[in-house]
Amino acid sequence: MKSARYSLSLPNIQLSYLEWDEGTKPLLLLHGLADNALVWASLGDYLASEYHIIAPDMRGHGDSSKPEENYSFTSTIADLEALMDHLEWGSTHIVAHSWCGKLACIWAKQNPQRLRSMVLVDPIFVWKMPIFLKLTFPLLFRVLSSLQGMGPFPSYQLAESKARQLTQYREWTPLQQKVFKAGIEKN
Repeated sequence: MKSARYSLSLPNIQLSYLEWDEGTKPLLLLHGLADNALVWASLGDYLASEYHIIAPDMRGHGDSSKPEENYSFTSTIADLEALMDHLEWGSTHIVAHSWCGKLACIWAKQNPQRLRSMVLVDPIFVWKMPIFLKLTFPLLFRVLSSLQGMGPFPSYQLAESKARQLTQYREWTPLQQKVFKAGIEKN
């Protein structure tokens, strides 16, 4: 399924986002700095049958407004919560890359009931994460790049088997497994 682009008018900005609405489980895909929602196009297509996916262009990125100021975590989290309210989502799964990985950790600490789970892809400031997040830190940090150095693999099963031998492996959630599989298949 392909995505559709929409825009949400908030008090101070227009928030543009891609939506895949075939699945039912809510999922936010959050891009890193100097990127946009399109970075998630192939993962969105891959997960669309199971997840209702929203990939916003974060404020200052892509087709969203580029205000002169107020790029704080607080304002960005407020944007995301307004988007969730617009969609009538009480909580969501999150896949977050880079700067948004840090944002997701801050959001989880401030308002944990809004987040069902998090998959952090190359988050910044990993060493400053709260201990409760370090204990459950997702597989994807450093694992895909490690596996790429060991590959190529003739099958997904062989790549997954190798990943399970790495110290970063901790019981995968279904969402982590799907993101991992999509990353391996793409690379």
